[in-house]
Amino acid sequence: MDYLIIGGGWALYFALHSLLASERVKRTVRSKAPVIARGYRFFYSLISTVGLLWLLYLMAITPSATLFSSPGYVRYIAMILASWGVILVITSFRHLSGWAFLGLKKEEKKGLIRKGTHAYVRHPIYSGIILIVIGMALYTPTDIVVLSAVCILAYLPAGIYFEEQKLIAEFGDDYLTYRREVPAIFPKKP
Repeated sequence: MDYLIIGGGWALYFALHSLLASERVKRTVRSKAPVIARGYRFFYSLISTVGLLWLLYLMAITPSATLFSSPGYVRYIAMILASWGVILVITSFRHLSGWAFLGLKKEEKKGLIRKGTHAYVRHPIYSGIILIVIGMALYTPTDIVVLSAVCILAYLPAGIYFEEQKLIAEFGDDYLTYRREVPAIFPKKP
Protein backbone atom coordinates (compact mmCIF):
# COMPACT_ATOMS: atom_id res chain seq x y z
CA MET A 1 0.00 0.00 0.00
CA ASP A 2 2.87 2.40 0.79
CA TYR A 3 4.31 1.84 -2.70
CA LEU A 4 0.95 2.69 -4.23
CA ILE A 5 0.73 5.90 -2.21
CA ILE A 6 4.27 7.01 -3.08
CA GLY A 7 4.08 5.94 -6.74
CA GLY A 8 0.59 7.41 -7.09
CA GLY A 9 1.76 10.61 -5.42
CA TRP A 10 4.57 11.00 -7.96
CA ALA A 11 2.19 10.20 -10.85
CA LEU A 12 -0.31 12.79 -9.59
CA TYR A 13 2.46 15.35 -9.08
CA PHE A 14 3.84 14.89 -12.60
CA ALA A 15 0.38 14.88 -14.20
CA LEU A 16 -0.57 18.10 -12.42
CA HIS A 17 2.85 19.62 -13.18
CA SER A 18 2.50 18.88 -16.91
CA LEU A 19 -1.14 19.93 -17.05
CA LEU A 20 -0.52 23.28 -15.37
CA ALA A 21 2.54 23.90 -17.58
CA SER A 22 0.61 23.20 -20.79
CA GLU A 23 -0.07 26.04 -23.18
CA ARG A 24 -3.70 24.94 -23.45
CA VAL A 25 -4.32 25.48 -19.73
CA LYS A 26 -2.40 28.77 -19.73
CA ARG A 27 -4.37 30.00 -22.76
CA THR A 28 -7.65 29.04 -21.06
CA VAL A 29 -6.69 30.89 -17.87
CA ARG A 30 -5.61 33.98 -19.89
CA SER A 31 -8.93 34.09 -21.78
CA LYS A 32 -11.29 33.20 -18.93
CA ALA A 33 -9.54 34.73 -15.91
CA PRO A 34 -7.04 37.45 -16.95
CA VAL A 35 -6.65 38.60 -13.33
CA ILE A 36 -5.51 35.12 -12.28
CA ALA A 37 -3.30 34.86 -15.38
CA ARG A 38 -1.05 37.65 -14.07
CA GLY A 39 -0.09 35.52 -11.06
CA TYR A 40 -0.22 32.18 -12.86
CA ARG A 41 3.54 31.53 -12.87
CA PHE A 42 3.70 32.15 -9.10
CA PHE A 43 0.67 29.89 -8.56
CA TYR A 44 2.32 27.17 -10.69
CA SER A 45 5.60 27.47 -8.75
CA LEU A 46 3.75 27.39 -5.43
CA ILE A 47 1.77 24.26 -6.38
CA SER A 48 4.97 22.59 -7.66
CA THR A 49 6.93 23.44 -4.51
CA VAL A 50 4.17 22.41 -2.09
CA GLY A 51 3.61 19.18 -4.04
CA LEU A 52 7.30 18.33 -4.00
CA LEU A 53 7.63 19.09 -0.29
CA TRP A 54 4.55 16.95 0.40
CA LEU A 55 6.09 14.02 -1.52
CA LEU A 56 9.41 14.40 0.31
CA TYR A 57 7.49 14.46 3.60
CA LEU A 58 5.60 11.28 2.61
CA MET A 59 8.91 9.63 1.73
CA ALA A 60 10.34 10.62 5.12
CA ILE A 61 7.45 9.26 7.19
CA THR A 62 6.82 6.09 5.17
CA PRO A 63 8.47 3.01 6.67
CA SER A 64 11.12 1.72 4.29
CA ALA A 65 13.47 -1.20 3.92
CA THR A 66 17.12 -0.93 2.96
CA LEU A 67 17.69 -2.75 -0.33
CA PHE A 68 21.46 -3.05 0.00
CA SER A 69 24.24 -1.65 2.09
CA SER A 70 26.19 1.11 0.37
CA PRO A 71 29.92 0.79 1.07
CA GLY A 72 31.69 4.00 2.03
CA TYR A 73 33.14 4.66 -1.43
CA VAL A 74 29.65 4.32 -3.02
CA ARG A 75 28.29 6.87 -0.57
CA TYR A 76 31.10 9.28 -1.54
CA ILE A 77 30.32 8.74 -5.22
CA ALA A 78 26.65 9.33 -4.44
CA MET A 79 27.46 12.62 -2.68
CA ILE A 80 29.65 13.71 -5.60
CA LEU A 81 26.92 12.89 -8.15
CA ALA A 82 24.25 14.70 -6.14
CA SER A 83 26.57 17.69 -5.60
CA TRP A 84 27.34 17.91 -9.33
CA GLY A 85 23.60 17.73 -9.96
CA VAL A 86 22.89 20.61 -7.59
CA ILE A 87 25.72 22.66 -9.13
CA LEU A 88 24.40 21.93 -12.63
CA VAL A 89 20.87 22.99 -11.70
CA ILE A 90 22.15 26.20 -10.08
CA THR A 91 24.43 27.09 -13.00
CA SER A 92 21.54 26.41 -15.40
CA PHE A 93 19.83 29.44 -13.92
CA ARG A 94 22.79 31.71 -14.65
CA HIS A 95 21.13 32.91 -17.87
CA LEU A 96 17.61 32.68 -16.49
CA SER A 97 15.95 34.83 -13.90
CA GLY A 98 15.22 32.81 -10.78
CA TRP A 99 12.66 35.40 -9.71
CA ALA A 100 10.88 35.18 -13.07
CA PHE A 101 11.07 31.38 -12.93
CA LEU A 102 9.24 31.51 -9.58
CA GLY A 103 6.73 34.02 -10.90
CA LEU A 104 7.90 36.84 -8.62
CA LYS A 105 9.09 39.04 -11.50
CA LYS A 106 7.87 39.56 -15.05
CA GLU A 107 9.77 37.30 -17.42
CA GLU A 108 11.93 39.12 -19.94
CA LYS A 109 12.06 37.64 -23.42
CA LYS A 110 15.74 36.89 -24.03
CA GLY A 111 15.39 34.55 -26.97
CA LEU A 112 16.78 31.06 -27.19
CA ILE A 113 19.57 30.54 -24.66
CA ARG A 114 22.54 28.66 -26.14
CA LYS A 115 25.33 29.69 -23.80
CA GLY A 116 26.62 28.40 -20.48
CA THR A 117 25.38 24.91 -19.65
CA HIS A 118 22.84 25.24 -22.48
CA ALA A 119 25.73 25.10 -24.96
CA TYR A 120 26.41 21.49 -23.94
CA VAL A 121 22.93 20.12 -23.19
CA ARG A 122 19.45 21.43 -24.00
CA HIS A 123 17.98 20.49 -20.63
CA PRO A 124 20.68 21.02 -17.99
CA ILE A 125 18.11 21.17 -15.18
CA TYR A 126 16.94 17.66 -16.08
CA SER A 127 20.58 16.56 -16.34
CA GLY A 128 21.13 17.87 -12.81
CA ILE A 129 17.98 16.16 -11.55
CA ILE A 130 19.22 12.83 -12.94
CA LEU A 131 22.51 13.21 -11.06
CA ILE A 132 20.72 14.21 -7.85
CA VAL A 133 18.26 11.31 -8.07
CA ILE A 134 20.94 8.70 -8.81
CA GLY A 135 23.07 10.10 -5.99
CA MET A 136 20.11 10.01 -3.63
CA ALA A 137 19.28 6.38 -4.53
CA LEU A 138 22.91 5.28 -4.08
CA TYR A 139 23.34 7.17 -0.80
CA THR A 140 20.07 5.94 0.73
CA PRO A 141 19.13 2.76 -1.13
CA THR A 142 15.75 2.13 0.48
CA ASP A 143 12.71 0.80 -1.33
CA ILE A 144 10.90 4.15 -1.03
CA VAL A 145 13.85 6.20 -2.30
CA VAL A 146 14.50 3.82 -5.21
CA LEU A 147 10.78 3.77 -6.10
CA SER A 148 10.78 7.58 -6.11
CA ALA A 149 13.93 7.64 -8.23
CA VAL A 150 12.35 5.27 -10.74
CA CYS A 151 9.19 7.44 -10.89
CA ILE A 152 11.23 10.61 -11.44
CA LEU A 153 13.47 9.05 -14.09
CA ALA A 154 10.45 7.51 -15.85
CA TYR A 155 8.75 10.92 -16.08
CA LEU A 156 11.73 12.83 -17.48
CA PRO A 157 11.26 11.75 -21.13
CA ALA A 158 7.64 12.97 -21.00
CA GLY A 159 8.71 16.21 -19.31
CA ILE A 160 11.35 16.78 -21.98
CA TYR A 161 8.85 16.03 -24.75
CA PHE A 162 6.30 18.55 -23.42
CA GLU A 163 8.97 21.19 -22.85
CA GLU A 164 10.41 20.71 -26.33
CA GLN A 165 6.98 21.08 -27.93
CA LYS A 166 6.59 24.38 -26.11
CA LEU A 167 10.08 25.53 -27.18
CA ILE A 168 9.47 24.55 -30.82
CA ALA A 169 6.22 26.55 -30.77
CA GLU A 170 8.05 29.54 -29.27
CA PHE A 171 11.33 29.51 -31.23
CA GLY A 172 10.49 27.47 -34.36
CA ASP A 173 13.38 26.68 -36.69
CA ASP A 174 15.95 28.20 -34.31
CA TYR A 175 15.05 25.59 -31.72
CA LEU A 176 14.97 22.77 -34.27
CA THR A 177 18.51 23.70 -35.34
CA TYR A 178 19.60 23.88 -31.70
CA ARG A 179 18.01 20.48 -31.09
CA ARG A 180 19.99 18.94 -33.96
CA GLU A 181 23.27 20.45 -32.70
CA VAL A 182 23.03 19.98 -28.91
CA PRO A 183 22.08 16.76 -27.09
CA ALA A 184 19.13 16.75 -24.72
CA ILE A 185 20.63 15.53 -21.44
CA PHE A 186 24.10 14.04 -21.78
CA PRO A 187 26.86 16.12 -23.42
CA LYS A 188 28.59 14.75 -26.51
CA LYS A 189 32.10 13.41 -26.31
CA PRO A 190 34.54 16.03 -27.65
